[in-house]
Amino acid sequence: MSELSVLKLNEYKHSKYLSNRKIAELTGISQVSVDNIFSGKNKNPTVNSLLKIARIFECAMDDLIDYDKTSPLANYYETKAANELADEICNNPNLKLLVTECKKLNLQDINLVISILERLNQKSLINN
Repeated sequence: MSELSVLKLNEYKHSKYLSNRKIAELTGISQVSVDNIFSGKNKNPTVNSLLKIARIFECAMDDLIDYDKTSPLANYYETKAANELADEICNNPNLKLLVTECKKLNLQDINLVISILERLNQKSLINN
């Protein structure tokens, strides 16, 4: 059975340096509801709430779901996400260059690029 992933929700929250309180402010969802969603007490939030949270995280609602690996839908969603990402990279020359060059980096340099991206993402959230 597929269900909302508390782990994924909290990974996105931490990667964006957001608190439940800030998510509540940005989405218009009550603080109590946000707390219940992120703690796993509310396993079935409304589609509207999930959509608002996904927008804050700049992801699809599907990215917040753990799909049952035995379900036929699991492979569909993983393939769909990979295909969408590949299309986006292929259609954007800057992304294509970035991915091509990053493939050549060693682990230490990849970690440096990731820390730069996290810093840029944090600055972007502060400015918005």
